[in-house]
Amino acid sequence: MESLNNLEDVEKYKNFGVLTQPFLTKEFLHEKILIDLKHKQKDENSDYYLESLFLWINANVTYSKDEKIQKQKFMRTAKEIWESKQTSGCTDYALLFATFARTLGIPTTYLHTAEYSWFQELKNKGNTLFHSGHSFCECYFNGRWILVDPTSRRIQEKYEVNKIILTYSICGHNVYIPYFRDLDLGKKLTIKEHNKMMDEFCKELEV
Repeated sequence: MESLNNLEDVEKYKNFGVLTQPFLTKEFLHEKILIDLKHKQKDENSDYYLESLFLWINANVTYSKDEKIQKQKFMRTAKEIWESKQTSGCTDYALLFATFARTLGIPTTYLHTAEYSWFQELKNKGNTLFHSGHSFCECYFNGRWILVDPTSRRIQEKYEVNKIILTYSICGHNVYIPYFRDLDLGKKLTIKEHNKMMDEFCKELEV
């Protein structure tokens, strides 16, 4: 996967996708962020502006193991996720963050990745019994692209786009292979449809 370097990328990721249509105002979101920034006496021009956004998201929605919510993974818009106040996991957190960041005028990608050991198993065997990955966002902020993990509430300023090695672990793993980057998934998918897409994209990658 190519790095984000040109002006076209910056302009593209100011836009909204099918699942990431705006539904709250820029003024409302900015006000919520400023409350956190002022409380911590942080500069809104620093990366903490992005941190305040994902902290506010995490304060307003919770991860749910409920079977009904889990079955809706990849099937809901950001607005539907927000109104339910429950997420199925990293995909939902990334959709919310991307929607709100773009509403604030921050170019933001929706980045799907495969966990490295799972990726190796798929490449070696051609199929797997389960699927393992993580959803991130990339933000163009203060003149550079940085990696944002809205679920884990982390920012990583430096990363290699072909093989992301995190400075922290997610469920015991810290190496992820990006296989899909866009405004969002482009449409609602069943889990089966998503997993098929993931397999097809990952089988084509050479890392």
